[in-house]
Amino acid sequence: MSRILLRRLLPACFAAITCYLAAPSSGLAQLDWNGTWIGNWETGHGIQIIFAGNELIGVYWEDDYVSEAAASLSAGGTVVTITWPSVRAILTRDGPEAAHIVIRETGRPDTAFPLKLDD
Repeated sequence: MSRILLRRLLPACFAAITCYLAAPSSGLAQLDWNGTWIGNWETGHGIQIIFAGNELIGVYWEDDYVSEAAASLSAGGTVVTITWPSVRAILTRDGPEAAHIVIRETGRPDTAFPLKLDD
């Protein structure tokens, strides 16, 4: 009985280990959004986006914290779509501590600028 079990388990374990070792060990898809992302403060219209892991905690925009903000993460994790009433923002990861955002507000021109992970 143990030989039969060993013959079945050994190939499955080998395949699992091979898949684990073949998976990429670095890259943007491996990063989460954890932290506070900031940008555009030099114009007087700064933004602050706060994440715990990949969960959106808050958005500060136009001199106030946004209510009813919701976020969805792309399959690869490099793009976050954040929405709140009459606004859709696309946040795209450019590196471990760099990103850019495009904000589309109803009735206004699009706004785009870089973001960085706050220290």
